[in-house]
Amino acid sequence: MIKIIGRIGAVLFCAAVIAAAWYFTSGNNADNILIDEVVIEAGSQINIADFFSECPEDAAFLTDVSGIDTDVPAVYSLKVFYNKHFEKDVVLRIEDRTAPQGVAVPQSLYSTWKMPDAKKCVDGLYDLSGIAEVKFRDGLPEFKKTGEYEVPVSVTDLYGNSTVIKVPFSVTVDNKAPVLKGLHDFEVGDDPHELDFYTGITVSDDYDKKPVFKVDDSRVNYSKSGEYTIFYRTIDEAGNIGTYKVKIKVTIPGDDEENTGEEEDLEALYYYYTNHAEESYGLAENILDGLWGANDVETARNIFEWVHSSIGYMTINYYQSYEAAAFRGFASRSGDCYVYFSCCKMLLDLAGIPNMMVTRYPVTGNGHFWNLVKLNGEWYHCDATKFMYHPEIFFMCTDDEIDDSHHQFDGYLYPKRAGGSREYKSSSDPSPRATNTPKVTTTPAVTPKVTNTPKVTVTPAPKSTVTPTPAVTVSPAPVPSTDAPTPVPPTDTPTPVPTEVPEQTEIALPTPVDEPEPSADEPVTLRPDEPENTPADKPVSEPEDEPSKPSIEDRIKPDPYAGL
Repeated sequence: MIKIIGRIGAVLFCAAVIAAAWYFTSGNNADNILIDEVVIEAGSQINIADFFSECPEDAAFLTDVSGIDTDVPAVYSLKVFYNKHFEKDVVLRIEDRTAPQGVAVPQSLYSTWKMPDAKKCVDGLYDLSGIAEVKFRDGLPEFKKTGEYEVPVSVTDLYGNSTVIKVPFSVTVDNKAPVLKGLHDFEVGDDPHELDFYTGITVSDDYDKKPVFKVDDSRVNYSKSGEYTIFYRTIDEAGNIGTYKVKIKVTIPGDDEENTGEEEDLEALYYYYTNHAEESYGLAENILDGLWGANDVETARNIFEWVHSSIGYMTINYYQSYEAAAFRGFASRSGDCYVYFSCCKMLLDLAGIPNMMVTRYPVTGNGHFWNLVKLNGEWYHCDATKFMYHPEIFFMCTDDEIDDSHHQFDGYLYPKRAGGSREYKSSSDPSPRATNTPKVTTTPAVTPKVTNTPKVTVTPAPKSTVTPTPAVTVSPAPVPSTDAPTPVPPTDTPTPVPTEVPEQTEIALPTPVDEPEPSADEPVTLRPDEPENTPADKPVSEPEDEPSKPSIEDRIKPDPYAGL
């Protein structure tokens, strides 16, 4: 009997040893198949099987992963349960390693036009984390020969993943103004209506199929005998302008005094510029094509510099409407401070930049006009008029910075200006200051951060209730936690920055057609895509009907340069 009991005890002892061995060795085997850290691509799903080389049937998350937003790169500490009785801590990393996607938008332009923004050269951009930067990979391209090119545009997302999109560019180098043929001098008597400035005159261009030309006879006094000059101006799509001169002899019967054409006739010029005022908008649109900048500050600066450098000062002794004054500035490139103001205003209006007129106050013999412009959310003084004592433009000036005897004004009449506003100011000792550097407001680059609180946007997967049944007595099965996991800030993952784009094989440039090299002295006309801002309504123009003729004395304006 004792032997039997002994044998049974031995058997039970062996069974216990075998069970204990199984218990401990099964855990070791499970550790061998568990993956402690898993990396998944942003936007993908969290799968328990990713944490095992051979996933156990009862494997489940004890941490509630339903609230994790996989669209947001982050690091999480999770707890998993498997093989009936094991709990382990694991790490989940969500990373964005996919480069953005997009398609090229082919470009066709003249070399004198402004290069379009890199963002305009690509379309259909998509990236899960968002686009951080779009730029020309090799810097702003320059074209010196007519031909077909491929320009690489680099697109980078918030986590440094980049892709290069090659954009086709069809470039035409055109530095020649259209040519007029058939020009000749004219003679006219007391009836100028018999004149025909267009018949027999043709215009041609080497690239533009529809170049235009305009006739400027504003310096001709058809009521006084004399010899005058008529100007023909040609313009093509590339922005090249050509100027031609012809003579016209006016012979009025009984008029023995001949005019040399040196003096302007107030009546003739007044009605000429008034009747052509509406044409100022077309001229302004063509000019603005080459003045767009990367933002409103750059565009405004380009406008004031163009007006300042392109228009010569000339005292105007007759009344001008806003549009007529702008037309004179654009067409004849001459005028007084009101012409400078009007040209700037029309270009600013078309660019969608808020602005208004400032008038000198009090007027002590010399009137003056300039612009108040809203840039970076604040109002600044800007003046393109040529001054003997100040050769540069006044740009983005505060009340203090434009403090001189020419720029006194009544501050009550205008909105609050940048840098502190004065109700009224005058200066007995003007001290003009140098032109300011434009104050450009830039948007800081986005630095991606790990989101610590995931958004609950994922529909939770069904939770498995695991009840372990071990062969030996063990603790009850753990209950999965309902708390959302807390992301663990990565200790070895630096803040993502744009990585270098792999070297691309350069495309051999095509053999250009025979074109002359552009001269460094020739002006460059720039042209971007259409602006997003809608130009403000055009100012009210003068009536189209024949205007009444006010006396010359009523139309005389003070000379702003008198006394300088």
